[in-house]
Amino acid sequence: MSPFRAFSPGLFNSGVWKNALTNTKLFPAYWCALGLLILIGDYLSGPTIQFPILYLVPVALASWHNGKWWGLGFAVVMPCIRLYFYMTVWTVSLEPLDSVLNTMIRMTILTTFAFLIDRTAWQTRKLSQRVRVLEGILPVCSFCKKIRDQQGQWHSMERFITERSEAQFSHGFCPECGERHYGDFLKTPTGPTQTS
Repeated sequence: MSPFRAFSPGLFNSGVWKNALTNTKLFPAYWCALGLLILIGDYLSGPTIQFPILYLVPVALASWHNGKWWGLGFAVVMPCIRLYFYMTVWTVSLEPLDSVLNTMIRMTILTTFAFLIDRTAWQTRKLSQRVRVLEGILPVCSFCKKIRDQQGQWHSMERFITERSEAQFSHGFCPECGERHYGDFLKTPTGPTQTS
C-alpha cells in the first residue's frame, strides 16, 4: 500500500474524522490547540516580530461558535502569556510599564472584537431561525392544489407551507369567488323599495 494512500481525503471523510471535526463539544479544544500553536509561534519568533494580530483568530472562532465568554477568555489569557514572555523569558529593553500598557491595549482590542463577533453570531442565529425559505420547484396537483413532499406524500398547501416556514394562514374568499358561490346572499338592495 502506498504511504500517500493512508492520507487520502477519503480518510477524512470517514465517520470518525467527520464526527471529530463536526462535534461542537470539541470546538473549545480546537481553539485551545490553535491558540497554543500561535503562542508557540509568538514565543519562537521573539519579541521583535509581532504575532498578536493572529490572536484574533482563536478569539473570533471561540466567540462565534462557543459564545463571548470563551472569546473573552482567549482575549485576556493570550496577551497575558505574551506579557509573561516579555517579563521573564525575553531580554528586551522595554520598560515594564510599556509592556503592561501594550498588553492592556491588546486585551481591550481583543475583548471588543470578541463582543462584536458574539453579537454578530447571535444576530445571525436569530435571523436563520426566523427565516426559513421554501426553495425549488414544488409539485402541485392541478386540481386540488395539494403539494407532494420528497417522500411522495400529498399535503394541503396550507399544511405544507406552515410546516416548512413561519407563515400562518387565515381563510376568506375573494370578490369573484364570493360572487360565484354566495352571489344571492351577498346582493344588497340598491335602495329602499317604494310602494305606491
